[in-house]
Amino acid sequence: MDYKRANRTYLYMIIATLALVLLISYYYAVTGRSLSIFMDNLLCELVILLPTLAVVLFSGEKISNVIPMRGIKPASMALTVAYLLALFPLVTCVNYISMFFVENMVSSISDEVLAMPMWMMILSMGLIGPFIEEIVFRGVIFHSYKKTGRIVGSIILSSVLFGMMHLNFNQFAYGAVMGVMFCLLVEATGSVLTSFIAHALFNTIEVIVMYTASGTVGEADVVVENVVGDHSIWVLLTFYFVLAVVFTTAALYIVRKIADIQGRTDYFNYIRKSEKQGYKLITVPLVIAVMISVAYMCFVAYISNYTY
Repeated sequence: MDYKRANRTYLYMIIATLALVLLISYYYAVTGRSLSIFMDNLLCELVILLPTLAVVLFSGEKISNVIPMRGIKPASMALTVAYLLALFPLVTCVNYISMFFVENMVSSISDEVLAMPMWMMILSMGLIGPFIEEIVFRGVIFHSYKKTGRIVGSIILSSVLFGMMHLNFNQFAYGAVMGVMFCLLVEATGSVLTSFIAHALFNTIEVIVMYTASGTVGEADVVVENVVGDHSIWVLLTFYFVLAVVFTTAALYIVRKIADIQGRTDYFNYIRKSEKQGYKLITVPLVIAVMISVAYMCFVAYISNYTY
């Protein structure tokens, strides 16, 4: 599948997601009942997966050809876990910065999450979601972009689209950052299996924290709001920034080590040496999809600030 089909796929995903939002809103207006967050998450993942599979099948390519999978050595598996843990300071730093401008979307749904059994939310947010998202974004879309030879551009664009697919600025910010780091992991191993493990572990930890620290997870917005304008916020941000720099540097060393173990050092080095082949990656369907996404994200931010 080429980059043009990948861009059309993203447009189909955005349209399907917004159609789902309208249907769910209509269902609530008619029945007065809302879907459980488990069912809502499942439907959201399906409207990402189904258009992608349809385009891949229509293109005539085998799914196995556009979703890189290969064996992973035990040492690489262990280092993948270390890699993910090293990324937490970076994600935390980006998340806190975004919370100065928009609502923390994870804390805003904490009550709905806690109303469900923990095993069910781990299944939904910790396994099903990451599995589908890695197949789509680090598999089909990233792999399709890579065919242009623009590896750096493919990493950045697929990661931006991954963040944007969440349709809110808070998750867009750290989602895009995580997307870049997951792409590096895929390049180091040649498989989306490791990015799935990292993604699933991150989300599972997040879910467990919500259940075990339910009294404090929802207070993150309040903490930031109370210290805005105070010197302590700059101390806090400086601390997180330094921590992020140190641990992200360690993460980059770890992912390079994974590439060595997997015998993919040359592939990993090729990222910054890749030659452009005349493709620009950006097409009209992608521009339309991004405009729709940004407009909806602005709407969500406005509604959140208005109701807050």
